[in-house]
Amino acid sequence: MEEKKTYLQKMAEGLEQLDAKVAELKVKAAKAGEEARVEIDKKVAELSAKQQEARQKLQELKEAGADKWESFKDRAEKARGNLEEAVGKILSKFKK
Repeated sequence: MEEKKTYLQKMAEGLEQLDAKVAELKVKAAKAGEEARVEIDKKVAELSAKQQEARQKLQELKEAGADKWESFKDRAEKARGNLEEAVGKILSKFKK
């Protein structure tokens, strides 16, 4: 049970870090020219959907019983990984 608690904490912290990166993108959008702002805003909207999915998977993981925890862990990790990858790609594109 301690493993689950530790993992949930790690996962929540990871999502918070990704939230901070999305916030960074929003700041870049506010400072960007019109064309870049529109593109960044579109990407942020896409990320918001991925953030919601990752948070939903985390919630499912919290509620999963011991017998299903591993399968929910894999799904939550995949959702977080997808979000992290998307954030990384977008940040590298707009790093300027």
